[in-house]
Parts: sequence; C-alpha cells; structure tokens
Amino acid sequence: MSHPERKTWNFWAVISITVACGLAAGILGALISQVYIWPDFSSSFSSEVNLANLNANSAGLVIRDPKTVVVNQDVKVSETVSNLRPVLVGIFKELASTTPALASQKPNYYKLDEPLFTALIITSDGWAMALLPADLKADFKIKNYVAIASDRHLYQIDKLANLKNLPGDPLVFHLSGASNLPVKKIVPRSELTLGESLLVINGWNAVKPTTLASIIKTPAVLSSDVINARLVLADTAANFSNSFVFDLAGNLAAIVAVDGTVVPAFSYSPAWSILTAGGQSRLPYLGVNYLDLSLVKNTALNLDKGAWLYPSPSQAAVIKDSPAQLAGLKAGDVITWVNNQPINATNDLADLLAVYQPGDTVTLTYLRSGAEKSVEIKLGDVKLSGNPDAAVKPSPAK
Repeated sequence: MSHPERKTWNFWAVISITVACGLAAGILGALISQVYIWPDFSSSFSSEVNLANLNANSAGLVIRDPKTVVVNQDVKVSETVSNLRPVLVGIFKELASTTPALASQKPNYYKLDEPLFTALIITSDGWAMALLPADLKADFKIKNYVAIASDRHLYQIDKLANLKNLPGDPLVFHLSGASNLPVKKIVPRSELTLGESLLVINGWNAVKPTTLASIIKTPAVLSSDVINARLVLADTAANFSNSFVFDLAGNLAAIVAVDGTVVPAFSYSPAWSILTAGGQSRLPYLGVNYLDLSLVKNTALNLDKGAWLYPSPSQAAVIKDSPAQLAGLKAGDVITWVNNQPINATNDLADLLAVYQPGDTVTLTYLRSGAEKSVEIKLGDVKLSGNPDAAVKPSPAK
C-alpha cells in the first residue's frame, strides 16, 4: 500500500471509530438516565404509552405528540367494582332459621343477588347507611332485618343513629359485632372535576357509568352551617335514585337520594365523624346566611367573590345571639377570607367552616362599606341529633 493510500485509510478508520464511540456513548447515556436519573421518563423510541399503572394519585399526563394511546376503561371499571364489593352490604328480611323449608313451603335461605336494598359501610366499627323511600324507612324495624356482606358474613342490626337534618334523609344503622370493616375515602370538594368518569352503584351487580356534569349550590341564600353543594350527573334520564357514586379510584363521591338529588359525599363528613367519635353531636356554628358572589351579580358591590351576608326567606342575615352577631358582623358585610383561605368559586364559606370544631377560633376578613376589616370569632356548635346528649342511641326492638 502506498503512503498516500495508507493515510487515507487511517483517516476513515479514525472517523468510523469516532462515530461508533459517539453512538455507543449516546445510547449508554440514555439508558443510564432512564434507569437512574429519570426512571419515570418514557423512552422516546416507543410509539405507545401504557396507562395501566396510572391512578388517582398520579400527576397529570400530557401527550404532546400522540401516536397510539389505548385506554381499556372496561378493565378499570371492572377492577373498581370488584374493590367496592366489600363496602356494600345487602339488607334482607330475617328468616326464622328453625322453620323447616318443606314444612312451611317458604325458603329458608337468602338469595344474595336480591336484597331488599343495599347499604354502604361508613365506619370501620359497623355503621352503615342507605337511602330508602319514606314508607320503607318508616317500616324498618331492626329486629326484622339482617345484613349480609360480600364475604357472606351475616350481621344482626342492633342500633339506629338518631341523626337529624342530613341531606337525603338517610337511614343509618349499626351492624352488631362488626369491627375492622373496609371504608372508602370521601372525595373532598377540591378533587371533584367536571367531566370526570363516575360509577353509580345501587347493588353488588348494578353499575351505571356516568360523568360529573356540574356542581351547583342550592338554595340561592346559603347557610354558613350547612354544606350547600349538589351535583348533576350526565344522562339525567337514567334512574340513579337510592345509589352510591364512586370515582374510578373507588373513592365515595356522592350519594343519590330517593328524589334523585345528588348529594356530594363530603356533605356527610361531619355526621360520620360524629359516629366515629362515639356520639359527640357537636358541629361548628357561625350563624349567618349569605349569597355567594361568584354565583350572583350585585352592581352596587362590584365584587365577583365572597360571602355577602343576606337574609333568607325565614332568617336574618346574621342570626340573633349567634357567634357572628356577638362578634359584630352585620347584614351587608362581605366575608372574603377564613383564616388564610379565600372565599371564591372553589371555596365556599360553609365548606371552609366545616373543617373546624366547635370552640375553635377563626379569623374572618370582611368588607364593610368598602373598608377591609377582620375579627376573631369563637365558633359555637349546632346539633345534628334530635337528642341533645347523643347522636347515637340504641333503638328498642319493635
């Protein structure tokens, strides 16, 4: 080989080795980054995105250049329904176990797929709730009914809760001897998303997929001491009455009353905490009625958020002898903050107050005649129970 040819060969050999080493280094660097530095970063070499491992706690996913995205929702719905079965119990008329079936010509067994109604377990120590028509609720005698869980365990019913003024007027009762029962998380107001997929369930084998269409507040004049939100589900022609609504993560989103009203589950959180606390029937009380300025237009105030103290058809804007009146609040004031949380379209005054306990002191910021003021108020208490001493009482056998 001549000297010029040898120089040319060496040149291209060096170039080839350099390019090969560069490619190898790039591939090695990408692998190290994917495994050790960004383990959750999807490989750019893949044309498919696998969503199977995503859940409600995952961060949002943005697909900027989709190629193939396959979401098998049927599988997710099936998994969610299976996970919900343990929190549902079927309620049956009690059968006399000593009565021979052939002699009486009556069955001495419970047909598990045909309960009179289905109830939801709401506390781990056996409290459950159901929504019943007025005639069935009035006829409900605890000694005449039993509850059967998905694992076929049969429970006697030994107590009724004496909770009053709950939205939807649910029947709340206790399963004798129950402990360590599964309970589903309640979806907070901040996690309800318009358009999200939901499952309406009124039995072990009765499921209706739907979506959240809107979140409304009713009535127009709201109370600081009642959570006022209601939900609207898509496909309003469907019969969702007497049902429980869950998100795809299996969390309790809402309860559908007999009249079809969809009550968000967070409305019941104070009542369930009463049951868990063993009958302490105290809830925070401020004592004002108001209009949500994110939902109404007042040309004189020129504000688009806040709680404008305003009388209801039956009560004054500031209730007599309430903590609000004792602190000096007046009709026409606009409450804008509760401690460090603003009142706006997302944060309602009643929702913000519901997380506190009677006796807690909160700082309210408010506007009066255009001037911003603040006041510390010690919250009083209201009763959810017809019995002033306890929200739960044994119900006599009838």
